[in-house]
Amino acid sequence: MTLRRVAAFLTVAALAAVVGSGAYAWSHGVRFYAVESGSMSPAMNAGDLVIDLPTTPTSKYQVGEIVTFHPTPGYITTHRIVAVEADGVSTQGDANSTPDLGQVPPENIVGRVVAVVPFVGRLALFLRQPGGLVALLLVMVAISVGWELVRDQKRRAPRALGASDPPRPLEWPTLPGGEWR
Repeated sequence: MTLRRVAAFLTVAALAAVVGSGAYAWSHGVRFYAVESGSMSPAMNAGDLVIDLPTTPTSKYQVGEIVTFHPTPGYITTHRIVAVEADGVSTQGDANSTPDLGQVPPENIVGRVVAVVPFVGRLALFLRQPGGLVALLLVMVAISVGWELVRDQKRRAPRALGASDPPRPLEWPTLPGGEWR
């Protein structure tokens, strides 16, 4: 097996492991969110990826925890808990000077932040743009076409004759007039 084939195999295996573990985590409630603003700087910046573990309405929360929640239907926000009360929690972005308006009821909290991966969320933000997915598909097609062109050139490249080459057919010697000797 050549080094190139080993590298290709390892690349495919690594991609399969990442996709497989991501799918497994997703099926167990783990969620991934891309940070879109700097309201939580310096703990997380725009373009970071947030990994959340799921919560339930009966989960207990502590001041200082970072949670992801629905402030209004259809929106997701990730902020730090600054107060815990009987009917919900108060949150605030680390870079904000005042707490968020209103309390977040426990049923609106979707997860606790367990990890932040710098810069990885930029890919998700890029792919959500109208041209992002098209650009990704074009890059994949260009890589595929380039790969095939390189492979085709290697197949057509002349080689020096070696011991493993098949024998050439015999050539009959001819005289200048085209007659056989």
